[in-house]
This record gives sequence, structure tokens and C-alpha cells, in this order.
Amino acid sequence: MPLQPDPSEEIVVDQCSGVPFAMFDGNKRGLCEINSGALADRATADGADENDIRATFHRHQRTIQAIASQNHDAGQERPIITTYQLTPLP
Repeated sequence: MPLQPDPSEEIVVDQCSGVPFAMFDGNKRGLCEINSGALADRATADGADENDIRATFHRHQRTIQAIASQNHDAGQERPIITTYQLTPLP
């Protein structure tokens, strides 16, 4: 079952480790995460400030949530999004 975004869209930004965020599997709230390196790499590819991971997360939030849902459907209990998923090599 695909995960659904947390309506609050609440996130916590940790420059060292990344951005944890919640999504729902039915009524069950689950924790997902994208690491800071993945956001910095995406920002660099976008030509944006690689240190502003919050802005990068918000620019790509729908894509990040879709990847988290795919990872969950593939069996990850706590989906973690990587650089290669958010910024695939050409």
C-alpha cells in the first residue's frame, strides 16, 4: 500500500544527518528520512545553495515522498532516500 504524506508536513532538519519526516500507511504513522548528502547533491545539480537542505527538501518534497513510498512498498520499514534515488546519474 502506498504511503500517504503527513498532512502537517512537519520536518526536522539536521545538517549532519538529514531530514526525518513522517508518512502514513493507513492510520499507522511511519518515519522516513532523506540524508543530508542526498539533499546537498540535489541542490548542486539544481544550481542552488547546497547548505540550504530545508529549501531543497521543500522544492522536491513530492518526489521525496514518492520515493519513500516506493521504498516502503519494496520492503523498507523505515524508508531512507539516497542520492542515487533523488539525483540519478545521467
